[in-house]
Amino acid sequence: MKIFRSRFFIVLFSILLAPAFSVFAQESPEVTINEVVADYPFTIHFELFATHSVEIESVTLVYGLNGRSCQQSSIRQQVSTPESTTVFAFWAWDLFESGALPPGVTVWWEWELLDVEGNLFTIERQEQLIEDNNHDWRSARSGDVSVYWYVGDNSFGQTLLREATDSLERLDTELGLPAIEPVSLWFYPTASAVRQVIFDVPEWTGGVAFPEYNVTVLGVGPGELDWASRIVPHELTHLVEGMLTFNCRGTRLPTWLSEGLARYGEGELAPSDVTQVELALQSGRLPTLRSLSNGFSAFSDSASEAYAQSGHAVKYLVDTYGAEQMNELLLTIQSGQTIDDALLTVYGLDTNGVDAAWRTAVGYAPTPTSEADAVLLDATPTQIATVALGGVPLLDTPTPLPSETPTPTETLPPTATATETPTATDTAVSQEVAQVATPATADNEEDVPVTEPDSATQSWIWWGGGVTGLLLLAALFLRARQQRGS
Repeated sequence: MKIFRSRFFIVLFSILLAPAFSVFAQESPEVTINEVVADYPFTIHFELFATHSVEIESVTLVYGLNGRSCQQSSIRQQVSTPESTTVFAFWAWDLFESGALPPGVTVWWEWELLDVEGNLFTIERQEQLIEDNNHDWRSARSGDVSVYWYVGDNSFGQTLLREATDSLERLDTELGLPAIEPVSLWFYPTASAVRQVIFDVPEWTGGVAFPEYNVTVLGVGPGELDWASRIVPHELTHLVEGMLTFNCRGTRLPTWLSEGLARYGEGELAPSDVTQVELALQSGRLPTLRSLSNGFSAFSDSASEAYAQSGHAVKYLVDTYGAEQMNELLLTIQSGQTIDDALLTVYGLDTNGVDAAWRTAVGYAPTPTSEADAVLLDATPTQIATVALGGVPLLDTPTPLPSETPTPTETLPPTATATETPTATDTAVSQEVAQVATPATADNEEDVPVTEPDSATQSWIWWGGGVTGLLLLAALFLRARQQRGS
């Protein structure tokens, strides 16, 4: 019996420890290069150099962007490499094909290596801020607001910063729309310079907002402070809208409300806007707000009129019901209610009711004439429209992301200057006093630690094998005792 017990424990420990020795014998690949090199704004290059004791059979790159999203937005890309114990993997993300990215976004990536023995290794996830290193950027920061520029002195940058912070304060106090997340604004000196980096936008684009990343890119140079006082609050309004209404229920602001808010955010409505809307009301040619829910006309006159009309309607809501109600409206939409349900909840009026109340308040019939419907049918709606500054219409072109399509918003530049919104956003650290500095260039080369082999799989092998062995040995032990007793 003593001999049997000794053999029992010897076999038991052999079964339990054999998988452990096998696990400890498996080594993770040794990584010497794991980096991203951005050739902004054209491509983002991913590079990996690793060695392993066993030949690597396949290499997969998993990457994405740290934007506001309902789920992890990522792309899996198989990278062709020969089977070898030494692996050099290289893949270029072509932004011309997928869509331009603004400076200031963060890209993340990780590699999966599968060896010929079936072991899967995941190289630890890395992140890097994507910047436009073609220029020597200066930066200024106050609280959660960061501005970047490369043409103009420090005084110019501080003026842009004050314009941004004042605009956000005005959005909060006058519209009841607080900025609940940090924002960053990147200023290029001309509209054409904006189009050189955000190249998938119309030729008249002078500013683009990317609400998913809380980033906006604007064309404003020294001496264009009047233009800055209009485009900065406009684009910041779109960023704040994105913060307050983001949801995973598929509801979003109608175009008339989004662009009306942005136009209102600029300050007092221009006299030309007032005149334009008055003339359309007098002639009975002004279309309904409901018809402006999914884009504006591609024709300049009709689109410009739609922006002015939207600004008027939003002004009526804010002046009549107050800023707190507007904040409540956006939060109600964020909760998943449709625009009509949200309007009824907050104001007791649906879209048609708001339209009729506004028309009546300014002294006109509550509904447009049939002639307005005819005008609308002649117009070609765009996919998405946004405010036209200076009385010129403006259209949006979506920018594709790895797995979903965000909606940047675009802004027309002033006629006096050169012609011209793809689930957390990394921005500058908040601090009380505005500072001016040249941001350091991110280091693109570093040794990266790697993860251990798949622990869940190896735990199953260890304990699965051990339990099976214990059950077999227990059965043998019981049988031996039965035979001894008989």
